[in-house]
Amino acid sequence: MTDMSKASFTVAYDGPALRDHSMDVRALAPALMGFGQLIDAANSVINKDTAQTKIHVKALEAGSFQISFEVVQSFYEQVVNLFSGPQASAASNLLGILGFNVKDGIFAGIGIIYLIKRLRGRNPDNIQNLGNDMVRIQIGDETYDIPLNTLRVLQSVPVRDALQKVIEEPLKQDGIDTFEVREQGRTVLSIDRQEAAWFSKPSLPEQILVDDHRRGAFSILSLAFKEDNKWRLHDGANTISATIADEDFIRRVDSNEVSFSKGDVLICDVHLIQKRTETGLKTEYTVEKVLDHIPGTQQIPLNFSD
Repeated sequence: MTDMSKASFTVAYDGPALRDHSMDVRALAPALMGFGQLIDAANSVINKDTAQTKIHVKALEAGSFQISFEVVQSFYEQVVNLFSGPQASAASNLLGILGFNVKDGIFAGIGIIYLIKRLRGRNPDNIQNLGNDMVRIQIGDETYDIPLNTLRVLQSVPVRDALQKVIEEPLKQDGIDTFEVREQGRTVLSIDRQEAAWFSKPSLPEQILVDDHRRGAFSILSLAFKEDNKWRLHDGANTISATIADEDFIRRVDSNEVSFSKGDVLICDVHLIQKRTETGLKTEYTVEKVLDHIPGTQQIPLNFSD
């Protein structure tokens, strides 16, 4: 059994390029898609996969370039209480967490758009758990008591990626200077081009998942003699790109004390690091020590008696 919840909000883009109340489709289309992604991402943080949202464009109204949206939320009846309100207000509360829910010029709670503007591209100076699913965040001399769910949405990478598409990227376009949240044609929150940079998705620190030292045998696929270039090696199953950090070995290679031929094998101590980055999994290999250089077999091995 499912129930429905609906809520509306209005935003506008303004600037010299929009005086005739039109907007370049190349700027508008990604922004409209961004609104859909924003609502979906926030709903996923709050409600996991037990609710679904749809966002409809209600009207493209005159006055700058003003857009009204309707959020339609469907969910199983038993999860309504997750929004701390009756069915009719569930979608409204979701918009309140984002910072779009305005009534009589007053925001329904402190939303993440307002918080990001106050943070000015920084992280909170301090976060205190108040219990009862509430936290207190400190920004300079100011403190804000917000629901834990609001903080979780603020931390969400998909949410921040969607906000970048909705706010920062349109305001990079020539002639589009401001993004506004409106109520009945009146601006209640405005973000200018300089402030829009604060809505860029923050860079995530790399996370080391595996840090391992191992010994292995490698055949040489290609060598690099320029500084910082990497050698391509093969371990019998996979090809790797490795930095050679054994300075004594490199010195002997540079002075032609070591030569290579097809089939040569290096026995090496290797440092393996695997990281999770913004672009995905990254693996780095460093040959710390070349223990042995075994030339390729040139003769058939025979067993001789004593």
